[in-house]
Amino acid sequence: MKLSVTIYSVRDYVSRGILDVPKFVEVVAELGADGVDLGYYWKSCEERREAKRRLEELGLELACYITSNDFAKLRAEERRAEIERVKAAIREAKDMGAEKLRIFAGSLREGMDPKQVEEWVIEALSEVADYALSEGVVLALENHGAYFSKASVIERLLKAVNSPGLKLNFDTGNFVHAGDDPVAAARKLGRWVIHVHAKDIDEKGVPCAPGEGVIDFESIARELEAHGFNGYFSIEYEGARDQLIGVGVGLGYLKALSLRMKLAGSPS
Repeated sequence: MKLSVTIYSVRDYVSRGILDVPKFVEVVAELGADGVDLGYYWKSCEERREAKRRLEELGLELACYITSNDFAKLRAEERRAEIERVKAAIREAKDMGAEKLRIFAGSLREGMDPKQVEEWVIEALSEVADYALSEGVVLALENHGAYFSKASVIERLLKAVNSPGLKLNFDTGNFVHAGDDPVAAARKLGRWVIHVHAKDIDEKGVPCAPGEGVIDFESIARELEAHGFNGYFSIEYEGARDQLIGVGVGLGYLKALSLRMKLAGSPS
């Protein structure tokens, strides 16, 4: 089980100027993770170059590049702008040396026809997946948003696009919010998974650090292993406590879980 931390986990530290991206890389190295997820918090091109240097110096991998997009737009010109946004992020990911780029499908808003929106999203995903392949990058579609977090919807999108350039960023917590069992989702969707967002939820539905809530990470890991997954579990902390502490708690839990699985004879 390789472990990463997405920079979104410490968004308050970044917004308050306590951490810039290169310093975040250093902090994650000190915490003992194997990689980081970076993107859309850059202040400048120079900061991006410096972060890349720090990754190389510290021996951390850029586990996944991240961007934010919404293909569920009513107007064709808005959808075109979102496609171009993702293409630009693909080029950034390639420049940073990342093999994967996390993207979204979009947000189904009130009054929209789900079937029509899915058609728009599939069309956009097909185009950006082709472009990603031409640039040597694979897109990791996250189950994100009330509608596009559902395992059945994600499966339809992945089957419809049917491209080696489009895989799945499996967000454990988002499946729970969508009313799905993440273990069953791992069984159903495991063949597409190339990256995991490790996010936990307590009994009241409140986000917490991995290991503090109700999500069965061991069963998820075993289901994904059965499909050949050997990628990253990336901490995405959204709880109420100090974000750096939450990240540390989650990393500690997943490290211990990985060790326990090894001792129990798991190939992880």
